[in-house]
Amino acid sequence: MGGFMSQVRDRLKEHPSLRMATMVLGLSISAVGVNGFLRQAHLLSGGVTGLATVINYLTGVNVGLMTFLINVPIFILGFIYLKKDFCIMSMINMIIYSFILGMTQNVGGIIPVHDMFLQTIFGGFLNGLGIGLVFRARASTGGTDILCAIIKMKSNVEIKNSNFAFNVGVVMVGTAFFGLTLGLYTLIGFYVSSLALGFIKDAMNYQKSLLIITDEPEKIAKDIMRDLVRGVTFLNAEGAYTKKPKKIVYTVALTSEIPRIKDIAFRHDKKAFISVSDITEVKGRGFKAKDI
Repeated sequence: MGGFMSQVRDRLKEHPSLRMATMVLGLSISAVGVNGFLRQAHLLSGGVTGLATVINYLTGVNVGLMTFLINVPIFILGFIYLKKDFCIMSMINMIIYSFILGMTQNVGGIIPVHDMFLQTIFGGFLNGLGIGLVFRARASTGGTDILCAIIKMKSNVEIKNSNFAFNVGVVMVGTAFFGLTLGLYTLIGFYVSSLALGFIKDAMNYQKSLLIITDEPEKIAKDIMRDLVRGVTFLNAEGAYTKKPKKIVYTVALTSEIPRIKDIAFRHDKKAFISVSDITEVKGRGFKAKDI
């Protein structure tokens, strides 16, 4: 599983067309989750889309159009304070997402699911799955992502904390207009969405250990530490046949980083010997402990 997901990630890096297709697929899945399930139960999604959905419930204005209009001043701030390439890619995604939301606004009519709990679960799952695919393609849908990035730059508040605050605000607004029951169901949808997003986001982050037997350990270690910001340890060894002392390069990295490490090793030593092994668990600097 880890190797397959790593290959997918590497292909996304190498093929811009595949990256764009992944983004459009993710945005489409998210839009179906919002319009096909969440909106049918008068539930909300997070961020700007959630705020646009509240306005849609109250005024009937198209969700896609409202999402676009709310995002306009946010992107103006983004172009002032953030990197232009990030804002441009996010703006492209926002326009595509707004268009898809507008085109799928009535898709709920062809989905014969009327149980609020099922709408909450599947709506949250599809929304998180779609946004996760967008993140996997190294992109953003703009909106609160840009606001949170600006807040972090100006006040050093972590993005996840400010994003959580925005979502809580959306829930409070929705609860004020539509009642506590819908607010609580919305929280369940948020939780399911975060689980789906987290699964996609972390699916390619399996850890591997590498042993590199080489005549150029210093150069290889230097590049790994510089380019991948991974710790490296030298293990003293001796060749069984040559009886010559050797330094073995040992490091732990994500599955998706293995191709880059191989490139580094073979760039400095065409005859390098590389052993890659699975790791059940790793804790320490650069790696987070898995939740139980």
